[in-house]
Amino acid sequence: MKLKNFVKFGLAVGAAAAAAPYIQKKLKEPAGKRFLYDTANGAANGLCSVIGAVLPDGETGDVLDFSPDLLLPGTGPFLKKAAANARWHLGFAKESLLPDDISADKYYIGGYLAFPPNVAEGVLDDQMIRCVALSDGSGRGIAVFAVIDCVGISNHDINEIRTRLLDDCKEKNIVSINISATHSHSCIDTMGVWGELTTALKVNPGKVKREETDFVSGRNESFMENLKQAACRVIRTAVENMKPGQLQHGIQDGSRFVRDKRPPEVMMTEINTLLFTPDDGSAPTRAIIMAAHPTQFGGSNKIISADYPYYICEEWEKRGENALFFQGAQLAIATERAGNVPDGLSRAESIQEYGRAIGRFCLEAEMQPVEPLLNITGKRILVTISNKIFDLLAKIQVIDNDVLTGGEGGKLLIVSELGYAELGDIKIAMLPGEVAPEIIRGGCLTAEESYDGSSWRYAPLEETAGSRLVVIGLCNDEIGYIIPDNDFGSIIAPLHYEESVSTGKHTASKIVKEFTSLLKSIQYQAD
Repeated sequence: MKLKNFVKFGLAVGAAAAAAPYIQKKLKEPAGKRFLYDTANGAANGLCSVIGAVLPDGETGDVLDFSPDLLLPGTGPFLKKAAANARWHLGFAKESLLPDDISADKYYIGGYLAFPPNVAEGVLDDQMIRCVALSDGSGRGIAVFAVIDCVGISNHDINEIRTRLLDDCKEKNIVSINISATHSHSCIDTMGVWGELTTALKVNPGKVKREETDFVSGRNESFMENLKQAACRVIRTAVENMKPGQLQHGIQDGSRFVRDKRPPEVMMTEINTLLFTPDDGSAPTRAIIMAAHPTQFGGSNKIISADYPYYICEEWEKRGENALFFQGAQLAIATERAGNVPDGLSRAESIQEYGRAIGRFCLEAEMQPVEPLLNITGKRILVTISNKIFDLLAKIQVIDNDVLTGGEGGKLLIVSELGYAELGDIKIAMLPGEVAPEIIRGGCLTAEESYDGSSWRYAPLEETAGSRLVVIGLCNDEIGYIIPDNDFGSIIAPLHYEESVSTGKHTASKIVKEFTSLLKSIQYQAD
């Protein structure tokens, strides 16, 4: 150990010894447990800070070079009513992402930290990318909505896919490409977090310093390259497959299928179904947006599965329909199989039947026509990384999110984005992580109930938008959990696990302010 580090270590030990009486006193006070949680949390963050301070910076840009304009343009000025002779056009495509032989390489299962990490040993069902291309026939462009069976995908990867499609965008008038994740915790790792973390911590700093690029990560780069190529193919095919037809929308109360694991127990329990029926009588396309974590296989699972969303889609595919599942606002929303599946089934059979039950349930939705009106826009944003665990993962290049230096107090900034769309009178928020439903709908904890004793000072996004919002979560990025600032607590406190996988305490307020700004920036075309 170098002398200066030895001195620092000695000072830290001495300070801890001197503070012992004070700590004992605090633990006896009414808020003693919280003091313990905060102290332990501070120690963990401090350790990550010390490690991070001696590491070379990875591949980062500077905040001064940030351009907020690097997005596809969207539809331009919004229309308040459908254009003359408007007509919905939709195309669908899908493709498997699974390697031909998973035993030929190492593929980590993304979703649960395990030591040693979970390496795929078998396949239960498919890991897919599904895509629709949509326009309202007004000539203002095509919007693409794709969804990948995975735990999450970074904005960096999505922008690389967009870049590969720039010529297609110009030729076909594609004005928006949006890619989200189902958030299945039993698919091949697309984020990098669920590989050999201890090895990454040991090896990657040297690679950063030597400007090498073969970092240790849970991501299999051959798999990721195939994913990007597949994404380009399905987007092109979906655009080529576009046909005129009718779009319908239905809403059902899906509260029987979900439960909330974290106060204040606010859930967006509605299941939104969209159904497109082509004029030519070919296969209809059905999509749902539902909020619940696909985490039913558990933390020791080594079998690849898209979890319950796969079996929702399978139920519709049996009827000759195309099918997609989009994840909603599901911070701590879990599935509820009790009462929805028969007793006596194996875990896999129970998960399969749960998905099929939802699929059958959605077929009962009362559907209403959607006016052929598509408006869509987006905004690039910068989110401060104050969570030192996230900061460390970025510095050692385990995750490949785009990161900038120059944040307040020397903090790193993660480049992300928000989106907003209108399909007729359906308003859709496209958010880059796992958002707490109460941020959208209201009902955040009061000052007395919250972790830090303060109030949440922002109006619900539905109030700001002026109507009910449909949320597509993990859309165009995965930045972890988006938790109201006033209830952002210690990662070891009960019911506060989510803080460990979040960019930081003020992420939620940042998202709310930026989304509000996005809504205010929208210009409507004069009648």
